[in-house]
Amino acid sequence: MALNLTALFSGEINLIAILTFFTAVIVLYSVFVFYFYKFLAKKNIIELNLNQYNQSINPTLVKFFAALFYVIEYIIILPILTFFWFAVLSILILLLAKGIEIGTILLISAALVAAVRITAHISEDLSKDLAKMLPFTLIAIAITTSGFFNIGDLLSRVKEIPLLLSNIPYYLIFIMATELIMRVFTFLSDAIQSSKLVETPSSIEEQSTTE
Repeated sequence: MALNLTALFSGEINLIAILTFFTAVIVLYSVFVFYFYKFLAKKNIIELNLNQYNQSINPTLVKFFAALFYVIEYIIILPILTFFWFAVLSILILLLAKGIEIGTILLISAALVAAVRITAHISEDLSKDLAKMLPFTLIAIAITTSGFFNIGDLLSRVKEIPLLLSNIPYYLIFIMATELIMRVFTFLSDAIQSSKLVETPSSIEEQSTTE
């Protein structure tokens, strides 16, 4: 028979222990969610600006190092950071949401992370709201579900974590592809905006010359 967490405590002193335990769980979870949505919802997740270390005056070398630093930032570092947050989010859903299959958990996590990254290029405020919606909803459901903190059920879900992590790379590829597409669109949009700004002063000069 599964041992319920509350069965381990009795009396007034142990009531304080229960209160302390649940308070610590909620605080730790909230801190994680806070940094999760603050980090993931930014348009430019990485602010290392490795390009600042490029001091070359040779135009060819400048372009080479700029491309190299871009690869380091967004092809190497970004996937590692995204993998971490995606993995932790998936584990949290696994532990907090009862009766959901591994495939469904990964699908939900991947869809959420991808949606947050897409909306980050549209509005960071919207992206932040979306990033924190599901995690806070999960903890609200968890702490109000009767018998949720059952040690036997919790341990059985913990044992599924390796299986969860082994399937993450497939979904990570989708997230990174989405990020790449959004950055291409952003680059093209910025290029169009820059060309319009360049054309505007020239047209003003032509009008003044004609007059």
